[in-house]
Amino acid sequence: MQLPAYVRCPACRGELDASLSCRGCGRRYAVEDGIPRLLDPTAHGLASKLRELEAWPVLANEQGWYEADDRVDAALPYLNTELGWEDRAWGATEHGFRLLLDLVRPGDRVLEIGAAKSWAAQHLLPRGCEYVACDLLVDPIIGLGRGSFFERRAVPYLRIQADGERLPFAESSFDVAFCVATLHHALDLHAMAQELARVTRRGGIVAALNEGTKAPYVSGANPEQEREKELGINEHVHSLWAYVWAFARAGLVPVRLEYAEGPVELARRRIAGRLLRLGELPATLWALNAYPYAGLSLFARKKAR
Repeated sequence: MQLPAYVRCPACRGELDASLSCRGCGRRYAVEDGIPRLLDPTAHGLASKLRELEAWPVLANEQGWYEADDRVDAALPYLNTELGWEDRAWGATEHGFRLLLDLVRPGDRVLEIGAAKSWAAQHLLPRGCEYVACDLLVDPIIGLGRGSFFERRAVPYLRIQADGERLPFAESSFDVAFCVATLHHALDLHAMAQELARVTRRGGIVAALNEGTKAPYVSGANPEQEREKELGINEHVHSLWAYVWAFARAGLVPVRLEYAEGPVELARRRIAGRLLRLGELPATLWALNAYPYAGLSLFARKKAR
């Protein structure tokens, strides 16, 4: 399988030949069901991350979303708008994704980590973008295996099993790199932010959409994450400032902080609604520091120098 030149060995970042053997360290990687399995077997915490491969289908079955529903998947992420759902999490993802699309240009090479089904393909590919989807989960229903459905709706695209803290790409390979509700699963938040920055060109966009946050005064143990943790899913909750600091350390300059559900939701709140008169940023900062648990969409640019 001949991969683009920017796809590299995740262990040493050496070039890969057509057999997916690394010309640098000699490691050889497999391809299964058309998906290259580019995981560094020596990566810190990999065993903990791979335990999630069994946990996610269990959770999806328990919550009733382990199914291949073409009607639902074709509408992703606009389930509230197009199907009349009233789901706050999907509403926040829809809002953040619309903001991301405003920043994407035809011809951009776009990376998504934690892509799950890789539903973003059906929106980015028709815009003339090159789209690459990465995730640990390759499940045929809720993971990268479901990408075959989106390929039929658009065109074939690259799906890679990869670790967001050890990405198999050369430096500065992408114009845009983003994730949706993924950074909080990282064992090392700073490492994942560094990897997103490393593979993005200077001046490019890095975005984290709909990430759970906690106010500085509450515990990092969000009760809503307990079942996921029991199943072996790596769950964490960070403050707004932890995300901003991780981005800043990676050389990423925040250009927009967005309350994940958007200003319409802020307007419904008593104090945040009043602060909106001063601008969206004051209302957002207040909400993400006052509400015990909320959500953030963070957009940044990689420093030009």
